[in-house]
Parts: sequence; C-alpha cells; structure tokens
Amino acid sequence: MRIRGLLTALLCAAGLAAVTPAAGAAPIIDGGYARSAPWAAMIERNSQQWCSGSIISASWVLTAKHCIDHPGSSYSVRVGNVDHQAGTYAGVSTIYTPYSGADIALLKLDRSVTTTYASLGTSVATGDTEYVYGWGYTSNNSNVLERYLKVARMSVTSVGNGLIGAYRGDGVTAGGDSGGPVFVGGKQVAVHIAGDAKANSTHTSISANRTWIRNTSGV
Repeated sequence: MRIRGLLTALLCAAGLAAVTPAAGAAPIIDGGYARSAPWAAMIERNSQQWCSGSIISASWVLTAKHCIDHPGSSYSVRVGNVDHQAGTYAGVSTIYTPYSGADIALLKLDRSVTTTYASLGTSVATGDTEYVYGWGYTSNNSNVLERYLKVARMSVTSVGNGLIGAYRGDGVTAGGDSGGPVFVGGKQVAVHIAGDAKANSTHTSISANRTWIRNTSGV
C-alpha cells in the first residue's frame, strides 16, 4: 500500500479546530483544514512533496516506513506550518526502521528545528475519537497533493497486533496522507499507513513501537 494508493490520515489534536478553507480550496476527502499544527512535517522525496509526518523533538521526525523505502532517493522535510511551503526546511541525514518490520520510521534531521513537538501517547481504545492529519489528495480522482494541512475526525474500530483501525467520521484519509500523525486526547498515538479513501483507515500503533522510538531517538 503505497502513498498514492489508499493512505494517510488527517485530524486534529485537542484544542485544534478546523478552519474555513481559502477561496478555491477543497478539504481532504471531506474533513477540514487544521488551524494550527506546529508539529506537522511534510516529507519530500527528491525535493517533491511525498508524504506526511510529525516532528517529535528538535531533530527527529516520525513517518511511515513505506514512505521512505525507495533506494537512491533523497529525503527532506518542511516543518511547523499548516502551509508546508512556509514550513522550516531540514534535510534527512539518517533513516531508522524497526527490526519488527512495522510500517513506521524515524528520520534524523541534519539540523535542529525549534517548534512545538508532538507529544507521544499510548492510550487508545475501541470507540475513541481520533484525529488524523495529512497533506494528501482531496478526492479519489485528484492527482494534486494538498498545500494546506487537512484534518479528519474518525472513530477507532480496532486496536491490536500493532495496528489501529478507524472508520470515517467527518472525513477520511487518502493517498499522500501516509505517515501523518493520529491523535487521541491531544497525544499522538499512531502513524497513518493505509486506507480505502472511502470509509476505513489503518494506522501503526505508537504503543507497539514505543520502546523502539525511545531507544532510537531518546524521545
């Protein structure tokens, strides 16, 4: 499931609301636009918009493993602004992935970025309301990735085996949203990895990978 198939998510953390889109803009697949997301990270591949992610400390970004499994490609990020074109640029010096094979990755940046970082959490249960964020496509037929960060509210339907399943609320994820953060109660609990762009999404659980994240990044 690659980023242009069925993918990542968009929603909002506690206290962050959707905003009225700019003239001519269209939301995710429904959902809305994030008002503020200083922890948001857009992943570039060969200097082109590619995936979504989150910055969790001055020099570490979380995203999906399948976003960075292209040998010979170079990666960089734009961090800290809902308009990724206005985000702070940083190159990726090293990529880390877990031995477990989970679809999650840590990107070590080539410089420190000062912003408000995503706070990681492990508490999530079936029935919870989640918020997923991403810069993905706005429809099944679109071939243009979003400039402005989108957010969708979804309902958690399953938790287990290192994955979290979710069902459409006011919006649903699409291609390009892979790697985007998933929040419950203001904490990032997952990384978005796949979806059908209609109703269902799947995320990699932070809880199942928390020890690896801590041992690798110190966060």
